[in-house]
Amino acid sequence: MRTYEIIKSIEKKFEGSYRPSTGSIYPVLKGLVEKDLVEVKVENGKKIYIITDKGKKELEEIKNKSLKLLGDNAKFSRQILQELLQIAFYLYNNRSKIDENNIQKIIQHLRNCRNELRDIL
Repeated sequence: MRTYEIIKSIEKKFEGSYRPSTGSIYPVLKGLVEKDLVEVKVENGKKIYIITDKGKKELEEIKNKSLKLLGDNAKFSRQILQELLQIAFYLYNNRSKIDENNIQKIIQHLRNCRNELRDIL
């Protein structure tokens, strides 16, 4: 896949609520290449990233661990996990806007959310 295709694929998985920037994708791809989980081929001047056998094995292990985690706790639904990830991605993508004052507000908001969840559960 080319970088653009990877970004579009991720965006589709998150139903349009998250679209990674090239600035966040390239370091991840670089790390995957360094770990031999992905290889790069150049075709017509464009880089194409291809998962290696080692990468496929690693991905399968991650999938199995994730399924086991979800299977062990069926009440912890995929929707909840997806919402939590969207919050994490939003904060990461907007990290340049976060100063010390905002950090404290965000932490307090997350603590309030946790307390409300305790009331619900």
